[in-house]
Amino acid sequence: MNQTNDKSLKQHRSKQLYDRAFFFKRLAIGAADSKFSAKLQPLVDEYESEAARAMLEMEQPAAPRESAGGCALPEHHTG
Repeated sequence: MNQTNDKSLKQHRSKQLYDRAFFFKRLAIGAADSKFSAKLQPLVDEYESEAARAMLEMEQPAAPRESAGGCALPEHHTG
């Protein structure tokens, strides 16, 4: 997968998680039952946390990949 598609997927995932958090937050605010609202809050927190993590991953540069030859350490020859 190329880097553009990867970033696009991460953006979509982050937006999706924020949308879910917003949905549950609105549901908790609008609920007439305080116990139900209290049960929804952990979902809101979880989705917001995951969305923030996805956003952070998207903003971080990709780690350099190891070459196909394996380890990049110099060879050690004994005489």
